[in-house]
Amino acid sequence: MHDAFKKVINMAKKGSSRKGSLQFSPRKRAQKMLPRVRSWPDAKGLQGFVGYKVGMLTVFVKSTNPKSPFSGKEIIKPATVIEVPPMILRNVRTYKKTEYGAKIVNDSKTPKAEGVDFARLIFETQPKLAGTPKKNSEIVEIGFGGTVEEVFTFAKEHMDKEVKFSETFVEGEFTDVTGVSIGKGLQGPVRRFGIKLQQSKTEKAVRKVGSLGPWNPQRTDWQVAMAGQHGFHARTEYNKQVLKISGPININCGWKKYGVAKSDCILLLGSIVGAKKRTLKIRKSIRGNPKLFAVEVQKIIKNGKVSKE
Repeated sequence: MHDAFKKVINMAKKGSSRKGSLQFSPRKRAQKMLPRVRSWPDAKGLQGFVGYKVGMLTVFVKSTNPKSPFSGKEIIKPATVIEVPPMILRNVRTYKKTEYGAKIVNDSKTPKAEGVDFARLIFETQPKLAGTPKKNSEIVEIGFGGTVEEVFTFAKEHMDKEVKFSETFVEGEFTDVTGVSIGKGLQGPVRRFGIKLQQSKTEKAVRKVGSLGPWNPQRTDWQVAMAGQHGFHARTEYNKQVLKISGPININCGWKKYGVAKSDCILLLGSIVGAKKRTLKIRKSIRGNPKLFAVEVQKIIKNGKVSKE
């Protein structure tokens, strides 16, 4: 190839797809530390739970997929420990469907089925039973799969009683986790969207977008990468497998930035959104993926040593 032609190719500007997904727009701060779950799956029984993020461990797992190249081999994976103290059922909230959306009919411990289309359960969390220093409990609404009569029957049996995580989920089940990500404050477009740095001869600034838009219309579109809030966003992560449900999972001197876990804990495969001590909502999986295969825990690594659990 001719040298002049090579020089022209090297001078050509490389193209790429847009930087920063528009799926999460607007990127604003979460209104609450515990965001609400807007939809619940069709699964039977209680469909969610509340936990507190503790920390992360390393686990050895084996894949149940016989076609996997790692079938029969131990694979090292990260896992997140979440403390799930029992919740107390406090109330039943009934709803009626209208042309303007679902409207609350009543909140009562002894609800009536007249004029009710569906019902959900109101639980009170018990952070005092967890290792987190949080004092105030949360009042959360959890969906229940089944008819209104089945919801009332469950409420009658468990009203003002504790409900454990192991009564709702089983090991190997896939879940969705909703929480608030770690806040980073005001950040520029390079860190916020991952845009390319401008060349050294660029006027005014290097860490900025090349153009704010056309002359007409005379406004800046919302799609343009700009500085703003980064982090502390409400996010949902889908299909997180429950590797293990057990008693308190601790390391020698307690967890850094958390303390000592006191109640039941679970291991979820992979990382989970949010900082330590953050309150998380765990829901039964709403996006069943037939390509997902569960894994089985073989060993748990604590402080660089294999745990006997």
